[in-house]
Amino acid sequence: MTTRDAKVFTIALLVTLAFATRTWAQEGPVVTTKYGKIAGLYADSAAIFYGVPFASPPVGPLRWENPLEPKGWGSEIYRATSVKPACPQYNCEHLSPPLVCPKKTSEDCLYLDIFTPKAAAQNSSGWPVLVYIHGGNFVHMTGSSPLYDGRRMAGTRNVILVNINYRMGALGFLVTGETSNDARGNYGILDQQQAMKWVQENIQNFGGDTSRITLFGQSAGAQSTLIHMTLPSSDPYFRNAIIESTPIAIPYKRFPEAILLGGLFAGLLGCQPGDMNCLRSKTASEIAFASSQTRSKVSSLKLLEFFEPWGPFVDGDLIKGEPLPLIQSGQVSQKPLIIGHTSEETVLYIFSAWNSSVDNLKYAEVVAGTYPGHALKILYMYPPSYPDDERNEMVKMSTDLVFVCPTRNATRILRSQGLNNMWVYVWDHAFSFQGWGPITFCEGRVCHGSEIVYLFDSEWTGNYTFTAAEKVLSEQIMDFWTNFAKTGDPNDPGEDFNRGKGAGRILSAAPKWPVYDEQGDWPSFRFQTPASSIDKNFHGPYCDFWDTVGYAA
Repeated sequence: MTTRDAKVFTIALLVTLAFATRTWAQEGPVVTTKYGKIAGLYADSAAIFYGVPFASPPVGPLRWENPLEPKGWGSEIYRATSVKPACPQYNCEHLSPPLVCPKKTSEDCLYLDIFTPKAAAQNSSGWPVLVYIHGGNFVHMTGSSPLYDGRRMAGTRNVILVNINYRMGALGFLVTGETSNDARGNYGILDQQQAMKWVQENIQNFGGDTSRITLFGQSAGAQSTLIHMTLPSSDPYFRNAIIESTPIAIPYKRFPEAILLGGLFAGLLGCQPGDMNCLRSKTASEIAFASSQTRSKVSSLKLLEFFEPWGPFVDGDLIKGEPLPLIQSGQVSQKPLIIGHTSEETVLYIFSAWNSSVDNLKYAEVVAGTYPGHALKILYMYPPSYPDDERNEMVKMSTDLVFVCPTRNATRILRSQGLNNMWVYVWDHAFSFQGWGPITFCEGRVCHGSEIVYLFDSEWTGNYTFTAAEKVLSEQIMDFWTNFAKTGDPNDPGEDFNRGKGAGRILSAAPKWPVYDEQGDWPSFRFQTPASSIDKNFHGPYCDFWDTVGYAA
């Protein structure tokens, strides 16, 4: 190639790239935010904006600091067209089902993804908004997981979905002391709050209705949602809440316990406890690995210690206590609420913690180690039934103790305090397909998180195939959740606020979901196949027992 040919080729290439850029910009929606213009892309019946920064990168001097607002990008157009790396984590793919674990991680991870109906990106307004906080035990997963892909929910249900990230593990929850130089914990919760603030200030430009924002999450995301219901500083950022499978009886760490965990973590990194210079010198990967390894340092006997090695810390300022005592003392916002759980929540935890059979004696030791003052009563209520392996009995007991019964306790208290707009559910359907990957013990079981693939109608992302009954189930849960976002009532789809027509979906084969205590009883909507139903008092006798015994060991 001659010099002249090379110049001609280069010019032609630049012209082609410029034309391609203009074509791309025309094809993708462009929205103006507080920080500058953002260009997204169209996919199916939705518009998508990937990797939108809601805070400054928490790196360098901002590691273990409260989140700060992002910096603007001036006249440039920010291309929100590719998924950003997740927050640092370790070994997710061996502990979690497929599709939820990220391929890339980075300490620069405070981004959110926005899914809107196509019409919302065309300068219309008034669409209800759902803000999703992902689960993962406060150590794993990402809001950008394909499992949470919101294009079908947004495109078929006329809502806007926002999925957010937050710092996890030691980066999100480390406590080393109380001075301004120390790590003081709860950064992950503050990240969520900063994301909620970003949504409140910017989502109207995407077509969202800031007076109709529903905060929801599953597992750690459900815990987080309930925490935000106890925080006056979060109150302005959402109208409704949906809480999916919160381990509401899990105790949070106090200062001595948090300091102990921080010391164990520092030792794994070769640092002295509280040596922030040493801790700040470590890479994000080293920190994620040490976060993971601290789990093996807790007791192998106490049942509740397996659930959450890292997470919220009772600092007396932001977080004043666990949600259940705060609910009991009336320190929770009275917002319309959907709350529920799966029927076999703790299969995932019990079979992960004990990867071989548990005999009668070991079962009795676990009960005594967890609830020494009530061990005999508990063994009477949940008697050994399988001489060679009591793990299924442990699942029954711990599902009731951690999820089912404290949730019932909380909802009854909220109802007695005057919360009239509350709906309770039980998810009681296991996958018909093999969708759990390495977690083989969840095949055929209604494990923690079983509802998610149906809620987001995301089976296509994993090449799964719903049965006809499962398609109906997916339609039901999407209808209920999005109706609730629109009107504050899962049964009421409202009207299409843009076109003056009925826009709500017809709830396929679903009974009406009664308000909690509507008829003087305690109804739950039981999602199941071949047909969903209303359960009047799920696990009632067992929950009566735990209400008497109490939820604090």
